[in-house]
Amino acid sequence: MKRNKKVKVLTVSKKIGDSTAVWFAASRSFVLFEKPAWEVFDKYVHDLTVQEIVDFLSLSYDLSEEEIQQFVNDIITWVDQLNDPANAVYHSPELRIGFDDYAFPLFSERHYLIGNQSVCFRYGSEWLMNCFHPTMAHLETDAPAKDHLIEVFELDDLLIFRYNGKAIEAFSHENSHYLRGAVSQKLFGVLYGVADQDWMVTLHSAAVSDGRSAIIFPAQAGNGKSTLSALLQAHGFTVLSDDFNAINRINGFVYRLPLAISVKEGSLQTLTPFYPELAGIVPEKAATGKIVRHLPVENNKPGSVAAFPVKAFVFVKYSGTEPFVFEEVEKREAIQTLLPETWVNPDPANVTKFFDWFDEISFYRLQYANYEDAINAIELLFGK
Repeated sequence: MKRNKKVKVLTVSKKIGDSTAVWFAASRSFVLFEKPAWEVFDKYVHDLTVQEIVDFLSLSYDLSEEEIQQFVNDIITWVDQLNDPANAVYHSPELRIGFDDYAFPLFSERHYLIGNQSVCFRYGSEWLMNCFHPTMAHLETDAPAKDHLIEVFELDDLLIFRYNGKAIEAFSHENSHYLRGAVSQKLFGVLYGVADQDWMVTLHSAAVSDGRSAIIFPAQAGNGKSTLSALLQAHGFTVLSDDFNAINRINGFVYRLPLAISVKEGSLQTLTPFYPELAGIVPEKAATGKIVRHLPVENNKPGSVAAFPVKAFVFVKYSGTEPFVFEEVEKREAIQTLLPETWVNPDPANVTKFFDWFDEISFYRLQYANYEDAINAIELLFGK
């Protein structure tokens, strides 16, 4: 059986244990292949016919030819889908010329001093302001910002992000978390003079430092990463960022971003002994709908070290009913857990850099109920 036409599949791959991680340029998707699926994929992209692939697998697997052929066809169909730009993980709505010049109804204008950079935010609605201002309120200043203007507004049922008068990206309402990520990435660039294309990867995560290196806590909301970060800050560590981190592809370092820690009501009892000021902070309804209090981080001092090499990733989970666990995680499991919370710069050369950087990092799982156990584990890890 011959293929009807030769298909070009642009990928970047990396061996991870017994598996192979593959990034598909067309759909910007990562897949972890294991045998025999990897064998099908590898031979398919090297232009073997379906029958040739079936014949090869028949030498190694005790299955009927019909079963093998069905498996091969299923994998090829899947690969073809991954190789189709229409199946990209995320599509930004197309920018239009009018987005640059549109005079949107202004809800509020705020000025912030972040590090040594003054930034003006212009918000088109109260909801959009609530997406950003609460975590930056402690950085607000009366001095007008002249160098950096960030605008977020709605137009034609889209959320528009504009920087210094130029539309950067548009987002549908259901993808508002991408808007928050894009603005956070731009703030990193503003603070440290890093171009958008020079960020290797951005992550939904918290990060802390001991002054020499950093540990990143990638986790979905509700797993205790913010609580642990605040506790570590109270024990002498520096919180680099509570919810979003960016890794520079040139040096592989993670950078500080002095936005407030979002403290949920369920963490008050644990954190108030260390931060009595929490009792006086008015709870607010975040853009996500959750009730939180915003605790300023202590990392906005002039002259502070901006970035640190990444020592490890720790997948955090708070559980009041399950036993304490602190153990190393295999790379295969780590990449499957990490990627759903991660945006990787889609330039193929950058993806190669990401795979190489990932290969040098250690990964751990931390499940805790007693915060003292968790702090001891992180102290031990920093001390290694």
